[in-house]
Amino acid sequence: MEEQKDMLDQILSAIDRERPDGLIIAGDVYDKSVPREDAVSMFSDFLSEAESRGCPVFMIAGNHDSGRRLDFGDSILRKRNIHILGMFKGGMERISLSDGFGDLNIYLLPYVKPSLVRPFFEEEVDGPDEALRLILEKAGVDPSSRNVLVSHQFYLNADVLPEQRGSETSHACVGGLDCMSAKLLDPFDYVALGHIHTAQKVGRETIRYCGSPLKYSLSEAEDEKSITIVSLFEKGNVRIESIPIVPLREVRRLRGTMASIRKEAASDPGLRDAYVGIVLTEHVFEPEKDLRCLFDRILSIEFDVQNRRSDSGQITIDIINDKPPQKLFEEFYGKYTGRDLTVYQREVIDDVISGEGGRL
Repeated sequence: MEEQKDMLDQILSAIDRERPDGLIIAGDVYDKSVPREDAVSMFSDFLSEAESRGCPVFMIAGNHDSGRRLDFGDSILRKRNIHILGMFKGGMERISLSDGFGDLNIYLLPYVKPSLVRPFFEEEVDGPDEALRLILEKAGVDPSSRNVLVSHQFYLNADVLPEQRGSETSHACVGGLDCMSAKLLDPFDYVALGHIHTAQKVGRETIRYCGSPLKYSLSEAEDEKSITIVSLFEKGNVRIESIPIVPLREVRRLRGTMASIRKEAASDPGLRDAYVGIVLTEHVFEPEKDLRCLFDRILSIEFDVQNRRSDSGQITIDIINDKPPQKLFEEFYGKYTGRDLTVYQREVIDDVISGEGGRL
């Protein structure tokens, strides 16, 4: 929660500096449909702070959110310039703004699948692309106007999958029920996307995942987190820049022997307070005790010894019914320690399993 609060404060500081005409939140406000009470309170405070700065908010629900819960009080919030579309109700919501270059239409489309779209159309909805095509046709998007879309989906560029991280609970696949073609997005000058943790474009520069504002697993340790600033001028003229989000605590992956890990910890005092994942390249008996003297926030400890990999926190063994117990124990021991059983150890195990026992 401390890291989340610091991140939200950095976004509010950016609003103070940039004085934007709006803040887009492209879904996955929470990590589950029934979020923690303190998370709800923190986000409510954040929206209140953004509104007090005169910054309109345009927000949609992601696949992790409960759209119905996000929609609560939407008619009241809209009067305060906080626009939320949680549930798909048969179409997109359009908010029209204007500036010195003319009108600007912002379209909100929460997370959808064909099954959510079918009840609202008489036409056959036989896939995600057809669902999106029908939604766009119903909205009557004018390609000659300046248009922005806020969407939370997997979008593919010529069947090229977006880059994803291990922290994401759902993954894109060609033909997936929530994978849509980016070629359908031509009517929009800019498309603000949510769903993926890594910042990236999809085809053209103006179809963009901003990425998550914090690192949520070791797989994101090398990512640089940011928020995206989009400036729209006359039709077709869009400028994009990023403002980095500096985490309160870093996420680091360390690899080496116990001696090299100690040396790295001594040379970088910031590691004490960071979230660290450690891969030991040698066998160390019960390494947790020594490592917890060096680091306050250990996410995982793994072994990678002689091309054998194990995880001291969670060990997975492929169990096959016809394997003898001796073989299963050998696999368990190897995955946990990164070593083979000695001849003597095999004899002890054989005796224990056969019921003879007594040998030490």
